[in-house]
Order: sequence, then structure tokens, then C-alpha cells
Amino acid sequence: MITPSTPSNEWQRLQALLNTGLLDTPPEARFDRLTRIARQSFGVEIALVSLVDGERQWFKSAQGVDVCETGRDISFCGHAILNKDVFVVEDALEDRCFFDNPLVTEAPYIRFYAGAPLHTLDGYRIGTLCIIDSQPRTFGARDSILLRELADCVEEQINQRQLAALKDSLKASEYRAQLIIEGGNIGTWQCDLQSGDCSFNERWAEMLGYRLAELGKPNIDTWRRRVHPDDLVQANTLLERHLAGREALFECRCRMKHKDGHWLWVHSRGRVFSRTEGGQPLMIYGTHVDVSAEYEAVVQLERKNQALALLNRMAFDLTGTLDEKIHQALTLGREYLRLEIGIVSEIIGDVYAVRWVAAPAGLGIEPGLHFAVPDTYCNLLLQQQAGVLAIDHMGLSPYRQASCYRNMGLETYIAIRLEVDGQLFGTLNFSSGPVREQPFDDTDRMFLGLLAHWLGELLSNKAHQERLDKLVEQLPGMLYQFRLWPDGHSTLPYSSKGIEQMYRTTADAARFDAGRLFERIYPDDLASVTESVSVSEQHLSTWHIQYRVVQEDGSLRWVEGRARPERLEDGSTIWHGYQVDIQHEKQVELARTASEQRLRGLFELSSIGIALNDFFTGEFIDVNQALLDATGLDKASLLALDYRALTPSEYAETDKLALEELKLNGRYAPYEKEYFHRDGSRFPVRQQGMVINDASGRLLLWSLVEDISELKKVELMQKEFVATVSHELRTPLTSITGSLGLLTQGVLGDLPPKAGQMVRVAHNNSQRLNLLINDLLDMEKLVAGKMQFDLQSHDLAELVHEAVEMNGPLGKERGVWLELRGREDGARVLADRDRLLQALSNLQSNAIKFSPDQGMVTVSTVRSGPGMLRILVRDRGEGIPESFYPRIFQKFAQADSSDTRKKGGTGLGLAITRELMERMEGGVGFESIPGQGACFWLDIPEAS
Repeated sequence: MITPSTPSNEWQRLQALLNTGLLDTPPEARFDRLTRIARQSFGVEIALVSLVDGERQWFKSAQGVDVCETGRDISFCGHAILNKDVFVVEDALEDRCFFDNPLVTEAPYIRFYAGAPLHTLDGYRIGTLCIIDSQPRTFGARDSILLRELADCVEEQINQRQLAALKDSLKASEYRAQLIIEGGNIGTWQCDLQSGDCSFNERWAEMLGYRLAELGKPNIDTWRRRVHPDDLVQANTLLERHLAGREALFECRCRMKHKDGHWLWVHSRGRVFSRTEGGQPLMIYGTHVDVSAEYEAVVQLERKNQALALLNRMAFDLTGTLDEKIHQALTLGREYLRLEIGIVSEIIGDVYAVRWVAAPAGLGIEPGLHFAVPDTYCNLLLQQQAGVLAIDHMGLSPYRQASCYRNMGLETYIAIRLEVDGQLFGTLNFSSGPVREQPFDDTDRMFLGLLAHWLGELLSNKAHQERLDKLVEQLPGMLYQFRLWPDGHSTLPYSSKGIEQMYRTTADAARFDAGRLFERIYPDDLASVTESVSVSEQHLSTWHIQYRVVQEDGSLRWVEGRARPERLEDGSTIWHGYQVDIQHEKQVELARTASEQRLRGLFELSSIGIALNDFFTGEFIDVNQALLDATGLDKASLLALDYRALTPSEYAETDKLALEELKLNGRYAPYEKEYFHRDGSRFPVRQQGMVINDASGRLLLWSLVEDISELKKVELMQKEFVATVSHELRTPLTSITGSLGLLTQGVLGDLPPKAGQMVRVAHNNSQRLNLLINDLLDMEKLVAGKMQFDLQSHDLAELVHEAVEMNGPLGKERGVWLELRGREDGARVLADRDRLLQALSNLQSNAIKFSPDQGMVTVSTVRSGPGMLRILVRDRGEGIPESFYPRIFQKFAQADSSDTRKKGGTGLGLAITRELMERMEGGVGFESIPGQGACFWLDIPEAS
């Protein structure tokens, strides 16, 4: 007997087997169905789904045998999983591997075996679908195909759970990736390397000024045709290196042509994500990001560094005559500005004299040439008395015909005033035949200004060190040279005065030992600074870092350093660099980061649900824990939902109104609705929101969702309590009021004076309590929708007159009377007569109550609009405080709610009035000036 070998990937294979979750689980019908089919299809005694564990083979499904496992060392399946093909033993007694196997010589007396390996999604063979018989059998190619097909069905069942999990994971990953791509404004591309067909997203096309549909059927040439010819070779080389497996990632920066003709700098990244069995690449996927702004910023920064390096280079070259130094300055200026001719001229009266020239031979421009100032372009510079003159197209200038340069074929001219000791000396100018590609910018202006200043210093014959100091003093920060010797010793050959403020030391102190500068670096930053210097020296790459410097008072100050290294012949490396104080900028950056962290903390810890959605698509971008707790959903599930799935359909119209308000005002007021819980139930919420912009300008909707389930429970309990108490009090109170009324009427005879007075007081208060209970019951019916309305056509004048007659006696004791004034004769309204009288009585009784003694309340009617009539009730009392306006129609609202208030009442009258009028499709309102009374009105629909 030969024991099965162990596969080379055994550990990964066993991990894949465990990931299926099938080992030692109960039988399942889906597997038993397939083993029954296999047993019947081949007419064998036994059919198994066998999973090969570390020391055993365990049967997930077994037909024709009672055991659930055997040792792996004697298993046939242990051999079957070593190859991808169906493993067949037609007669075990004739096979040297199995003739003495206990499973052959003893029960179940295996003579025939055929097993098809079972694979996981990632290709690991974890077991077999096998058929077994106690008789030898012939097993042909068609049998192998059938067994393989049945095994494929088993594999589908095995991988079903992993497929579902993978699908969910891929869906979530795709969603997150899409958010990142959209938020990052990234173009994506995918290429079939066999056919050359490509696919791009809309952003990829937009980046180049196109709509995706304009590109037709894209292929790899769609990309290549738009890459700058100077960059295409390098891009193709990098792509080929990645496809050949020599680079883990394809990454390059190249120029691509925009639809309108200009060039964009694009950062392209890609990776092969599928290959053939032979290892040939099939598909590659990648991204494109427009980095033109970044590239331009880098170019400008490099140009600034180059300018500073050139100035630094001139400043430290202490040798040579004045002519040599000026010629060197002109040469360096030509190189930096990329122009052919550099001239220092002297202006003497109206004569322009060429004093120094740096230019190619043969142009005919030599020192000593003289021109009339009006015939030169420098005349324009002198006329404007300041700044720099820059002409990019001299051929298009109307002044060209009068210029001394008209026959030289020059197209670019840049000039600046050259002053010595504050007096005009002449001009420093550069020119060229072809038009300069790089437009004149602030960096050129800075360079030219510093160069002119340096030349002016040279011409003023001042000490070289003084000239250097004045030159660099114009720059913020510190200009310096840092030198690192092979033995690790460092020096600072030159530094500007900025070193004193930045490092609290002098240039002389640091000249021969730059280590004292490193002593001022904050210890936590020292390692990164030292490492960056080492990397810059090793690769001769630009050194750029931000770090903190310890001040004398112990405080820390952020600085930013940038320098370009140069390897010298003696093996040392020298950096020409520039450092600047960035304390303010860094504080702003750190404060912004801290603020973002605090906002995130408030977002996560808020007890009110918060959701962030895309304004246009409604897709969830983020939610906090409070909203997850309220809905019962986990974050992944909620983010995957359509926002409308949380709201029952009957709130669609309300949501639509909120959206219209949001578009109009940028926010919508709180309103109540319901949300679905994960279990299908509903719960009430109060929702409000506003529109915000993210950093990229994308419109987002910020929503606050407050679960008001507990509040609703309390409101319900309050309503039930009021209703119960009102009904329970009404019956005994009616008896008490009736009995007291009989006593006051003398039914039982005359009462003693004091007793009679007390009975009258008790009777009056029982009537007030009865009115309170009636108001409570009316409010309960209105809120519950149980109050019936009989809307009919009525004469408005008659109703108003009846109300005045009915409520007139209320003010007699205080001398307050009701007066009916202007009226709409013949007008008819559509209303419930009793309810309208009740509403009007509430307004009249309030007006009487708040009128001064001997006062007057007027009642009048007017038309308030098309199809609407208005009844106005005006008093001359103290008016309504402005602070009470928002609550005036709320239940139980009192302008004076103190225990000592002068006016009685339940605070329900106006709330009932509003409910009554809204049910009759009318309205109620008021206007008031404190100290001058109030006017309340009722709006009622006119009867047709």
C-alpha cells in the first residue's frame, strides 16, 4: 500500500477547506441529492462527497455506507486530490498502490474507485465526488465526463456560501471604490490586451474635453494618439516593463492633448489583474488623474529654486573682475530666462549705450553701440517709471517700426530699470528671436528684480558681502549652502541673516559646524530630517521637508526646507537651499485637522441620527451610530439602500414639499414622518436638513433625523389622561353645578347671607370648571377627528349679529360693550353654524376679557380675498407681547402663565378656534401693537 502524498500547498488547501464551513456539519439534502444521482447513474454500491482533512477523509454525503470518515493514510481520495483529472482505479487488487489496502482487503472490499476532485473558488482541491463498487469495472471517457459534471454541481453547492459572501464583499468594495473615484475626480480605464479594446469612464473623457460618446469605440490607440510624442516612448517602455512582470505597477506622468489643443499633465497608474494560464497578461485596469496644476506648481517651485540657486552661485563666486562678473550674471540670466541676448545698457541723456553683452556671435550687438532712447523699447520702460517691461510678440507691436531692433528679427523682449545708489543707470534687458514658450511670470519678475539689484550693487562698488546680504534680505526665510563631508562632518559655508531668527544663531557660528543647527531641531522630528538628508545625498534628489525648531523659550516653530544637492569632486555634497518660517500656515492646517476631528466626534456621538447624502442621486455617503440604532441596520446595509427605502410611500408628497423648500432656501424646516425599522415595523421621526458643499464643490444633503417614539408615547398618554379625566369629572360636576344652582335659586328656602354668598361662589366656580372640561373635550374631539361638521350656506350678517347679541352681556359688569360696525350685507358663507358661532364667541370673550373697564370691542366684516370673507374682532387692551406670538395658538398657552396672573382661562380657546376654522377650510389670524390692543380675525369661504 502506498500512502497519499501531501500537496505542496497543504496549508493553504486546509485553510480553504475550513473556510467552506462544511466540516463536521449535519447531512444536507442538496449534497445527498447529487450522491444519489451519481450512485444511480453509474449503478455502483457507494457514492460519496469526501472532504480530505489533515488526518482523515470525512464524508459530507454518503450513499451505500454507514461510516462518516476514514483515515487519510488509507484513503483513495487522498490520491485523487493530487491531480486535477478524474482519478480511476478499475481493479484495486491489480493496482500496486491499493492491493493490500485495508479498505480493499476488508469491508467495504473496494475493487473499483473513481473520484473527481472538488475545487474551492480559489482553486484548492479539498475533496472528491467519488463512486465505489466491490466489483471491478471499466470506466471510459464518457463516464469521466459525466462524473466531472456531477462534481461541478457539487462544487457549486460547496462554493455557494463563499460566492454569496464574495458577491456582498465585491458589491461593498465596488460601492466604496465608486465613491472614492467620484470624490477624487478620477478617470478610469480598462484595456483588453488581447484585442486592444478599451473602456473609459466619463471623467476620463471629460478630463480631455470630450464626452465619452465622442470617442467612438475606444481602443489603446485612443490613448496613444493623445499622448505627447516626446512622452509616448517612455510611457510605452514603462507599460511593457509592467506587462513583462519587471515592474509591479505601471506608473508614469505624461502630457495628453486636450480637445481644444493645449496639453495636460496626467498621472497614469495601472495594474494587470488577469493573465492566461501561461502567464500572458489579459486585462489591465488603471486610473488617470489630471495633475497639471500640481505639475505647474512643481515647475514654478523648481524655477524659483533654480533662480535662487543661480543667484546663490553668483553670490559665492568672489573671483573675477567687474566685467567678468557682469558677463557671468548676463549669461546666467539668459540660461534661466531661456533667451539669446543679455544686455546691460547705460542711459546718458537721450542716448542708449550698450555697455555689456552676452549673446551668440554674429548678431552685430557689441559693447559701445549707441541708439537714440526714443528708438528703443526701453523708452516704454522709462515712460512707465516702474516695474518690468515684457513683450512676447514684438512683431505684433505697433511700436516695432520705430525700434532699433526692427531688423534683428527679435520677438521677445524683457527689460527692467537698473539703478545704482537709487539713481537710474540704465536697463537690464534680455531678448530673443523666437517667441519665448514660457510666459513672463512672477518668478521671472522676482529673478530679474534680484538680478538687477545685484548688478546695481556690483556697479555701486560696495563690499561683496554687503551686496550679498542686501540681495538675500529681500527674501523671507533663509538662503544657505549646506555641505556634508565624507566623514559625516557638516558645515554651512553661507547663510543669510534669516538664520538668526530661525535658529537663534549667527552665520559665523554655524559656518564650520552645522551640527548646532541640528541641535535646535525638535527631537521627535530629528530622525526624519536626518533620514531625508541621507536619501537626498544618496540619490542626489531634491531635499524637501517640514519640521519643528525649538525656540529659546521652549516653544516650537514650524519651518519648511528645500534644497538641491550637488556632488563635488572631493566626495562632499553641497546643498543650495532655502528655508522659510511656516508657523502660521501650519497652525492653520493643524487647527483645521483638529476641527475636522472634533466635528467627526460630534457626528459619531450625537444622540440624533445624522445622514449625509449626495444631493442629486440621494445615495448615502455616511451615517452616524444614532441613525443605525434607530433603524436597526448595520452601516453597510444602510449605505447600500436607496434613501427612499426608509420612508413609507404615503409620505412621498410631504417629502416632495420638503425637497422643493430645500431647493428654494437651501434648507427645509423640521417635519414629522415615519421610518421603516429593519424588522419591518415603523417608528416616528422628526426630520430636517440643509445643503452643503464639500471641498470639491459637490452638493451634499445633511439631514438630522430624531427618533420621537418616546415623545409620541408621552403625547398619547397626555391625550388619554386629559380625555379620561375630563369624562370622569363631567358627570359629578354636572350634579354639583345643578345642585348649587337650585340652592342659589332658593328652592330650599332662603339661606343665611354668609351661606348664600359661599354657595354663589361655589356655583360660579363650578360653571367655570364645566367650561374648562367642555374646552378639553372639544379639543380632544378635534384632534381625534371625531367632531362632526354640518357645512351649509348661512347669512354672514345674521351670524355675526347673533354672536354679538349672545356675548354682549359678558362685559356688562365691567362696562365693556360689543359694537357691530361695517358689515357685508347679503354675503353668505359655507360653514357649520354652531362651530362658527363657537369660534367667534371665543374671540369676542377674549376681547372682552382683555379690554379695560368701560372699554369697547368692535366687530366687523370685510372681504379678505377672492372667495373669502373675514370677521374682525378688535379690542383696546394692552395688546399681545411679541415674545408670545409663536405660541398664541398652541394648547394651554397663556401670555401670563404665572400663579398670580390677572386674567383667567384655560388657554384652549384660540387653539380650538384654529382647529374649528381649519376644519371648515378657513383660517384665523391676528395683528397687535403692544399697548394699543389686538385685532383677531376669522376667514370663512364664501358660499357659491
